[in-house]
Amino acid sequence: MTSAHSLINATPIEKQNLYNKFEINEETQRLAYHYDVDSEFFIKVTGGAWNTYSCSIFKPGDSMTQAQERKLDIFAQLMGLSPGKRILDIGCGWGGPLTYLCHKYGVTGVGLTVTPAQIPYASTRAASYKVSADFIESHWENFHDEKGFDAIFTDEVVVHVHNFNDFFKKCHSLLRPKGVVVNKELHLTQERFKDWSDGLGVHVNKVYGFTGNYRLLEEEIDFGLSNGFYLKNIVPVAMKHYQETVGNHWVKNLKWHESELKRLTSEEHFNDFYKYLRCTMVSFRHDVFRQHMLVFQKNGES
Repeated sequence: MTSAHSLINATPIEKQNLYNKFEINEETQRLAYHYDVDSEFFIKVTGGAWNTYSCSIFKPGDSMTQAQERKLDIFAQLMGLSPGKRILDIGCGWGGPLTYLCHKYGVTGVGLTVTPAQIPYASTRAASYKVSADFIESHWENFHDEKGFDAIFTDEVVVHVHNFNDFFKKCHSLLRPKGVVVNKELHLTQERFKDWSDGLGVHVNKVYGFTGNYRLLEEEIDFGLSNGFYLKNIVPVAMKHYQETVGNHWVKNLKWHESELKRLTSEEHFNDFYKYLRCTMVSFRHDVFRQHMLVFQKNGES
C-alpha cells in the first residue's frame, strides 16, 4: 500500500486524465491503491450478503442482498447459465458474485484478481457454500486456461482495461464454442466527458490509481465487433439504481462504520474514499454516465 501510495502521489499531471497506458506490473501496483486494503473495509462499505462493489438493481423495499441477487440473476440469464457450465469472473473482488452464481445455478468457475488480499476472503466464502470456485491472482493478460469457459463476465471492471482490443481477443481465446462475454459498465454520454482534468475527475481517477478508461457505449461495441464477436444484447440499467446503491447504502455504511474503517486503513484513505463517492454522485446528477450490460457472442456461433 505504501509503494502504491507513493506511486500515485508522484503521478505527473499529464498522466492524471483518462486513458493512460501502463505496463502490467505498474497497473497492478496502481490498482492496489484502491483495492489492496483490509477486506473488511469493502465488506462493511458494500454490505449485503454478496458484497458486490458495483451498482445493484433495486425494487421498492429491497434490502441490499436482494438487490445484489437481482443483478446477479440478470447476469446468469444473459450468460445462459445451467448446471455444469464453467464461467470466468474477471475482477472477482471478494468472491461474492462467483460464489452466488456457482451455488444457485450449479456452475463451476474461476475468479481473477490482481489483489492478493481478496483471495483468502473469496476462497473462504466459496468453501462455506461448498461450490467449485477457484480464485487466482492474475492479470487478465497473463491468464491462461486449457479447459475453456462457456461464459466470461465483468461487473464494472473494464473501466480499468486500457487495451480493449487485446481484452476481447483474450476473451475470444478463452471461450468455448457459443461462448459469451457479458460486460456491465458505465458509459460516457458525450465525447466531451472524456476530459477528466477538473478537480472532480482527477480525484475519481486518483482513487483508481489513474487507471480509468471510461468510454462511450458505441466504442465498447466497436471493440467487440472488431475482435470476433457479434452483439447479442444490450440491457440498460437505470442510473437510479446507482444513486440508490451509493447514496442510500455505501455512503451511509461509510459514515456508520467511520471509526472502524479509519482503523482498518487510515484517515487519509477514508477521506479520499468518501470524497470519491460524493464525486460519483455529482457525476450521476449531471448525466455524465449511462449504464449497460452488453452481451457479446463469438461470431458464427449462434
